[in-house]
Amino acid sequence: MNTLTVDDNPLVLESFRKILSHLDPEGTHLTADSAAAAMERVQQTAPDVVFLDIEMPDGSGLDVATRLRTLRPETNVVIITGHSEYAMQALELYVSGYLLKPITEEQVRTALDNLRHPVAKSEPLRLTVRCFGDFEVWCQGVPVRFNRSKSKMLLAFLIDRNGARCDTRQIQNLFWPEEPDMSSHRKQVRVFLSDLQTTLTELGVGQALMRTPGYVAVNKALVDCDYYDYLRGDPDAVRQFHGEYMKQYSFGEETLSLLTERAFHPRKR
Repeated sequence: MNTLTVDDNPLVLESFRKILSHLDPEGTHLTADSAAAAMERVQQTAPDVVFLDIEMPDGSGLDVATRLRTLRPETNVVIITGHSEYAMQALELYVSGYLLKPITEEQVRTALDNLRHPVAKSEPLRLTVRCFGDFEVWCQGVPVRFNRSKSKMLLAFLIDRNGARCDTRQIQNLFWPEEPDMSSHRKQVRVFLSDLQTTLTELGVGQALMRTPGYVAVNKALVDCDYYDYLRGDPDAVRQFHGEYMKQYSFGEETLSLLTERAFHPRKR
């Protein structure tokens, strides 16, 4: 299940995140702290359930619920508030539930058990990655916006590694090949990894990164990629390769040589 909790109180958001992660550990549970952020998340991730606070600094939760009803009528909206006087307005919008703060896990469980629109089990979200030409990434047809250019470069490097694990030293050599090992570089690597993880998690594809202490790898099961299709001998991917691979990144030159060799010697695939 994909959920979105909208509230301007960070304590409420963290409480909901913990409750939902406990009730549905396999789901994706995102948060937003404003009406504007909520609508952006909805357009990006199409949540099954939106837990929506009524009073926010940049707008009314009831207004957001009205827009949701038009934009995504199949989305369940559960109102959360500290005031009972909004109940009638909420009912007029045919919301799936109305919870009064402070919220308990039992309240959330009951709301999820009585949703207006049934939530069907769905396949996990996937990243779509293009390596032939410039490296670009999409999620549900929408281009992924990276907060840092090095975060995008890091994802490209992990994609290029074809699922193999990378340690901190390998990532340091990616960004600072001419400089010695420095503690400041290790700290920056952690920043880039955290930023990339946050970007993917907010899109609902956080599991596309597999992280263990000291190592990180891309989860190929959640990535649709022309490079991977080419390696499997997919005819469409073979036709799409025209001698260009991750043009903006020099580390892709070795892989480009291998791909070019395969193009001229098909039996080596």
